[in-house]
Amino acid sequence: MLEKNLRKDAEIRRQVILEKAAALFAEYGVEHVSMRQIAREAGVGQGTLYRSYNNKGELCWDLIGESCIQNYDRIQSFLGEHTSSPIKDRLETVLLYHLESLETHSPVLAAIQANSGGDEQQNVPFYSEHYESIHSVIVQLLNEVAKNTENLALDAVFTSDAIMAILRPDVYIFQRQHRGYSPEEIKNKLFHVFIEPLFHK
Repeated sequence: MLEKNLRKDAEIRRQVILEKAAALFAEYGVEHVSMRQIAREAGVGQGTLYRSYNNKGELCWDLIGESCIQNYDRIQSFLGEHTSSPIKDRLETVLLYHLESLETHSPVLAAIQANSGGDEQQNVPFYSEHYESIHSVIVQLLNEVAKNTENLALDAVFTSDAIMAILRPDVYIFQRQHRGYSPEEIKNKLFHVFIEPLFHK
């Protein structure tokens, strides 16, 4: 029982740290927030914070990981509640949820990318798992489109790979910061290239 309570306390502390860190990042920018500030806002000692995270980068990845879990749960909840909705609506909503998650955490993602050269995300297990989870959902939906559409030659896995390539955090950040596209423009272009052709045969 004691060990269970300790784990529960540790998880509650972790959630408070992530919540306070996210609020500070949103207000001041990731690069302008120190671990000392995060510890103070979360009401924990710096030693406690550093026992959980060696540096701010690790904390950022944990924050993104938590977002990935919430995003996937949101997608699964939507699909479970809308099994009879048109396939186009379900497919677009899944992509929209993922885009919204990217936009919400783009400042943290950009900071991580700037400090890691953009390659670190490929070596983070939860990122790979999340990629595969979303990829699998898109494949299932595309297979449903192919099954219900005559004369549609569709490689669901390849198309999902192409969609997820556009939804990589580094690509999304590049489109927002360097191409100057708004979130709405990215969404519309994504739908125009990958979704609309499937339903206008």
